[in-house]
Amino acid sequence: MKKLLITVLSASLLIACSQEKSVEERYIYQDDKIIDVDTGDEYLLEETDEEFVLVHKDGSKETVAIDETPFFGTALTDDYVSDWKSKMEERQENLLIEKKNQLKEKRKDRYSELSDDELLEKFQKSHKEGVDMTMQMDMIAELVERGRISNEEAPELLEIEPELLNLEIDIEAPSEL
Repeated sequence: MKKLLITVLSASLLIACSQEKSVEERYIYQDDKIIDVDTGDEYLLEETDEEFVLVHKDGSKETVAIDETPFFGTALTDDYVSDWKSKMEERQENLLIEKKNQLKEKRKDRYSELSDDELLEKFQKSHKEGVDMTMQMDMIAELVERGRISNEEAPELLEIEPELLNLEIDIEAPSEL
């Protein structure tokens, strides 16, 4: 009887131990988050790659350092952080492109009533009068965009070093135009 009891207890202990899931089975990477399949908790990176926002099944949130997560040091963490960084870089790049396009549109609208030659004359007059350099660069940027002058000619016309040229200058609608 003792042997049977020991065998049954040993077998149940082995079954209980073998049923515990590995980190890879318990935590899955899905839809920009890591999900604990046992509890339903979700781990998200939001502002930094140093800490996760842990969203519990009941909706409560807490911040957890990345090295305190149960899956820290696994390929899951590395893959998730790598994907998150790539997406953040892509978002920043897209925002920068969007901003550049908005700047070009505003500049195009500012000078829409002027022909290429009129805008060039306006620039030359402004340059002679010593108008603010940002205004001059703005006009030059539009002339470059229109193809009236080249990128190489721009610094010469402004009488500045090429590395000082900024054709993506952000200015408010000029009052002098």
